[in-house]
Amino acid sequence: MNHPLIDRLAADERVQIFSSLQDAGQSPYYRTMNSSSGATSNVEGVDRIMLGSNNYLGLARHPEVIEATTEAVRRFGSASTGSRLLNGTMALHEELEAEIADWFGTEDALCFSTGYQTNLGTLGALVGERDAVVIDEYAHASLRDGLRMARTSVHPFRHNDLGALEEALITARRGSPEQILVVVDSLYSMEGSLAPLSGVAELARSFGAALMVDEAHAMGLFGPTRRGWVEETGTVDDVDVTMASFSKCSASCGGFITGSSDLVTGLRVTARPMIFSTSSVPAATASSLASIRIMRTDDGAARTEAVRRNSILLRAELGAKGIECTSGLTGDEWSPIVPVPVGDDLRAVHVWNLLLERGVYTGVAVHPAVPAAGAILRLCVTADHTEEQLVEAATAIADVLAVTRELSAL
Repeated sequence: MNHPLIDRLAADERVQIFSSLQDAGQSPYYRTMNSSSGATSNVEGVDRIMLGSNNYLGLARHPEVIEATTEAVRRFGSASTGSRLLNGTMALHEELEAEIADWFGTEDALCFSTGYQTNLGTLGALVGERDAVVIDEYAHASLRDGLRMARTSVHPFRHNDLGALEEALITARRGSPEQILVVVDSLYSMEGSLAPLSGVAELARSFGAALMVDEAHAMGLFGPTRRGWVEETGTVDDVDVTMASFSKCSASCGGFITGSSDLVTGLRVTARPMIFSTSSVPAATASSLASIRIMRTDDGAARTEAVRRNSILLRAELGAKGIECTSGLTGDEWSPIVPVPVGDDLRAVHVWNLLLERGVYTGVAVHPAVPAAGAILRLCVTADHTEEQLVEAATAIADVLAVTRELSAL
């Protein structure tokens, strides 16, 4: 018999919906992967076109990454056996941080075990009750959770709306905070939209606010040296705190902060996830390092171009079939994340299952990850996808959306 505390958790509406879908074999979540992630993956015993992976550059299967990972385990073993503060700092961590600082042209860098911990620890250390934070309403959950940890005054603004950002800054300033921090993602993980960083940076500067940018999904894809959207938009000198993760283009696990030596030293001794978590294991650290070194080469540039080309192709194929998937992009902007609006949550789950039967695996986002009645299929393209695979996937998506639309009308 459960304690009432556990019964209350089990009665949560989200748990009830998940359990009912799981019992019916229809849940799109916690599906079992039986292979590495590439253009295709073995999902529960069947090879399917993989459009749900963050392995944008296709480095998760790269032989140099695999070799570096294997060698690291031979040298350092399977575990790091301690926190970074104590015995958990390996030569690999220091080598990775030096590589990042050199790549970004910053004074220092600091690596965390996960991207989530990176944002949690950084915001928990950087701001407090006397400060104010202005944040995009679509910012990643790790950023919002970091602000809860900081117990700071939070002022959300309408997604990518510079007018709303200015209003939020004015409101924040009225409270006479000690410091103001503006926080945005560069590439938003659900919508695939890109932040108007030039305008954001200008407003932050005019209010004397610091600026933190989460480049988790953009690092490796944008800019002349593929450092991210900050580099692409020419706002490098305007950003005080740059965050990115190793779980997307770097095909590993972890995250990092890069910036001034004062910032990094401060986080080393005050960021709680840094102090109280075991450091990233040798395999993850080595694969992150190997991936970044590839990203900095001509091979990295070619892979980035392949992602861009595939993104444009998939959007064109979907658009030709009457499926809207611009996700707020303007001009020549592109994104590896292609959102397909579905609407109703249950319809989205039905669509997902029908696509799985057609041999296509996608991401699916329902409320509260997206607004109510705003469920989407979240498609992610990689450098490894072929034109034939993307055309096949677009055709399947169009067919399934049409079928479920007709069923909804009955």
